Amino acid sequence: MRLFKYIVLSTSMFALGACDFLEKEPYNLTPETYFNNEAELNKILTGVYSPLMQEQFYGENYPSYLVGGDDLSFYQRSTPKVAVCCATASSSTPEIMMFWRILYEGINRANTLLKNADNVPDVTSENLIRIKAEGYFLRAFYYFHLVQCWGDVPLVLEPTEDVENLAIPRTDKQIVYNQIIKDIEENAIPYLPTAAEISTPERISQTAAQGILARIYLFRAGEHYRDGKAAGQEVSTYFSKAAYWAKKVKESGLHDLVKPYSQVFIDLASDKYNSTGIRESMWEIAEAGNRINDVEYSAGKIGSVYGFGCGTDFSANEDYKSKKGMENPGYSNKSFFASLKLYNMYYSDEPNNIDRERGDWNIAPYEYLMANGKVAGREYYYPLKPSGLNEVDGMPCTQKTESQSSNKVRCIAKYRREYETILPKSKYYTPINFPVLRYSDVLLMLAEAENEVNGGPNDLARECINEVRERANLNPLPETLTDQAEFREAIKKERAMELCFEALRRWDLIRWGDFYNTMQGMGIYVNDAAWGSNYKYASAYYDVIPSYVYFPIPAWEISTNGQMEQNTGW
Repeated sequence: MRLFKYIVLSTSMFALGACDFLEKEPYNLTPETYFNNEAELNKILTGVYSPLMQEQFYGENYPSYLVGGDDLSFYQRSTPKVAVCCATASSSTPEIMMFWRILYEGINRANTLLKNADNVPDVTSENLIRIKAEGYFLRAFYYFHLVQCWGDVPLVLEPTEDVENLAIPRTDKQIVYNQIIKDIEENAIPYLPTAAEISTPERISQTAAQGILARIYLFRAGEHYRDGKAAGQEVSTYFSKAAYWAKKVKESGLHDLVKPYSQVFIDLASDKYNSTGIRESMWEIAEAGNRINDVEYSAGKIGSVYGFGCGTDFSANEDYKSKKGMENPGYSNKSFFASLKLYNMYYSDEPNNIDRERGDWNIAPYEYLMANGKVAGREYYYPLKPSGLNEVDGMPCTQKTESQSSNKVRCIAKYRREYETILPKSKYYTPINFPVLRYSDVLLMLAEAENEVNGGPNDLARECINEVRERANLNPLPETLTDQAEFREAIKKERAMELCFEALRRWDLIRWGDFYNTMQGMGIYVNDAAWGSNYKYASAYYDVIPSYVYFPIPAWEISTNGQMEQNTGW
């Protein structure tokens, strides 16, 4: 495979991108020259984490252009983007090619570490076991993304050094799943530190691995939907396993929900780790700095792509600074907007049970703009109206969260650059960490798995979902809700409102067997007058075809590997 030639070359010079908990990765890495002591081994481990934070992965492309287009959000710029999120991708789409490459790059780095770690001198046995456990987990995590996106993929468990013999066929995804689960269950979880023993959720802990394993089992339980097969007996086993591992997290007593909901994401933006002392954020992808200086090169773009609208630099405006008390809210090109469906979930579906706690945070009720005809004395917040942002007056600062405009389609505001602490703020790059796993997700996975295992909701399932709802100031689900299918629908909605814009929704829809029909059904929202005339491109993003439950194998991989076959429909 041409892919592995790319990996072999890049392995000798791991790209910059240091996590906060470790120093920079090594340059000029080879087993002969760099596996000499414990400090070097730790730097090698940093290199295994590094692909996660790059722009090709969580730094930008994965949560946005690859899986950002779902029933809760859509890409909105002047013209549609050729990408998975816009239902316009092909086997030649650059983001798909780069994602395939960086996943195998991470795998090869993990394989290199695992092959050489035992030969490093002067490493304490405790640290060696921990480092290898992290290596096994990360290899499994990279493979899980490959299986989610492509299904059958080449399974490579040794470092790749022979670039002349790289034609590797795809491995049945069930075999890949078995390896993923073995790596996490047997080789990682027993040896990882607890969440109480590490200082940052940027590093994988035992309970974080358990939560991710529950996610893997839930997705595997739904694989039969995208393959057009009836559910086999193994599906109930997968749900039982998901419940087991999610329950392990809950029973550990190490995690809880932060109140209010917004504090979780304020911490992500301000480079704080569970500032309240409550460990809701279980695993974050480390981003650091702003790329203004070379030493701060691992910053991503989540805040600028998935943020409220701000197209103006306010840093030189003394009037703004005196009123707001900050230099600059931070540029955001508002590439993604929340769908009307999500808006209605928060504000309309239950008129007597409105979810303002999460709705007002996740969907921006304001923008930062220097509008034409600004009225003196007004702050720089502008209501979103179909008549155009530049044609309306600003609102006083005190009305920011109180005013609701007639236009319900608004940009995403989960990752807010207002709270960044690293100055000056870069235009495009942000130090905002990406939340891979939160405790609220574990609670909802446990509720879902218990409902499936028991043929309906038991007390534990109700307890878990109601704990999440209580934090959002919503009423608990009624005790009379005992039907399995109805409780399943309640879980689906709760996951949307709680976990939107965290790179999970597309995979939830696929594993539930809902992806195609749900996306096709979004057309009714596009024609709603509340969207205004500026969102005409949104209709294209929901025009998916059944084959979109898989990504296409990159065209260059097909052309250079004679044993590689394309996914059906691509």
